[in-house]
Amino acid sequence: MKRFGILPLAALALAGCAALPRAAPTVSEVLPKDAENIKVVDIRPDTPSPLPADFAPLPAWTIGDGPALAPGVQPGDILHISVFEVGYSLFTGNSNAPASLKPSPTSGNVFEFPPLRVPESGTIQLPFAGAIPVTGRSGSEIARAFQQRLRGQSQNPQVIVSVEAGPRRSVVVSGDVKEPGRVELTEDNERLLDAIALAKGADSRPADMVVRLSRRGTTSVARLEDIGAGSTENVLLAPGDRIELVQSVRSITVLGAAKSVSQISFDNPAMTLSQALARAGGPSEDKADPTGVFIFRQVRAADGSVQPVIYRLNLLDPASYFAAQTFAMRPGDIMLVANAKADQLATFLQMVNALASPIVTARVLAR
Repeated sequence: MKRFGILPLAALALAGCAALPRAAPTVSEVLPKDAENIKVVDIRPDTPSPLPADFAPLPAWTIGDGPALAPGVQPGDILHISVFEVGYSLFTGNSNAPASLKPSPTSGNVFEFPPLRVPESGTIQLPFAGAIPVTGRSGSEIARAFQQRLRGQSQNPQVIVSVEAGPRRSVVVSGDVKEPGRVELTEDNERLLDAIALAKGADSRPADMVVRLSRRGTTSVARLEDIGAGSTENVLLAPGDRIELVQSVRSITVLGAAKSVSQISFDNPAMTLSQALARAGGPSEDKADPTGVFIFRQVRAADGSVQPVIYRLNLLDPASYFAAQTFAMRPGDIMLVANAKADQLATFLQMVNALASPIVTARVLAR
C-alpha cells in the first residue's frame, strides 16, 4: 500500500487545478457568457478598427509664418564694445562718462565697456562720443560710428562691437530638449525645426514628442515626427515665439501568454496587429492558445455611449494573417494572449513531479 502513498497528494493537487499559477485566462474564460454590454468581434480582413472612446486628436495647426526679421540691431539687444588704442589712451582713468558706462581696463590699451542694452529709443550714449543711433545698424556700422567720434581725441582708436540678440531677435525653446534656452534668430530666417536643432534636439524619440508653439496668445500643437522640412507646421519663426517639447508616449500593453509581456510604443503614427504581435515576440509556444489573441478597447457607439469591445484573432485560420496586417492598433489598447488549456495539465504534472521526487528519492536511499 505504501507505493500508493503519493496518490492522496496528487488528488489534492488535482482538486486545486483551477488555482494553479498561470500567465493568463483561457479562451473560454475570456469570452463573456452573459455580459450583454461587452461586444465580441472576430478580426477579419474587412474588420474596422475604430478609435478608442477617449481618443483626442491634436487640433489643426493654425500658426503661420512669422514676419521677416528686422535687419540690424533692435531695442533689447546687448552690445559688447571693445576699444583698442595706440600711444595715448583716452580711456585711462580720465573718463568723464557716467559711472554706469565707465570702461574696465583689461590689459595694455584695450578696454571693454560693460554690456550695454539698447534702449527703446534705439540710441546709446557713449563717453567722448555722445549719442549714437544704433537701431537697424550692424555691429561693424556701430563700431565705425563710434570710431569716427573718437578721432582727434585718441591716437588711432580701433573699435569692435559684437551684438547679443535680445528678446526681439530670439525665441525660447524649453521642455524635453537637450539644451533649453534662448535661440537667436538671424537673417537666415530660422524655422521651427531649425530652433529645435539649435537646442541640440529632443531628449526622446520624435514619435514620443509633442511640439507646442506659442505666439501672441495662440498655441499650435503637433507631433515632432509629423513636422517635415516642407510641412505646414515648420513655420518661419517670429521674435518672441515660445517652443515647448513635451513627451507624450503612445503605446499598447501586452499581457498573458506572449513571449514578451511589455508596453510597446508606437514607432510611427500607425501600428498594425501583425507588427504588435511581432514586437511582443508572438504567442508563447508552450503556454499560449493560438486561437485566442484578444484586443480590449472601449469604443464610442453610434448613440454616443461608450461600449467595451473584445476583438479576437484566431491564428490557426490562415485568413487571420491577412486580417492582422490591416487591423490598426490604437493607443491604450490591451493585447491579451490566452493560455492554452493544456498548459494547466502541464503545470499540474510538474507539481505532481515536484511532490513525488523527494519521496521516490528517499525510498531509493532507504534501500
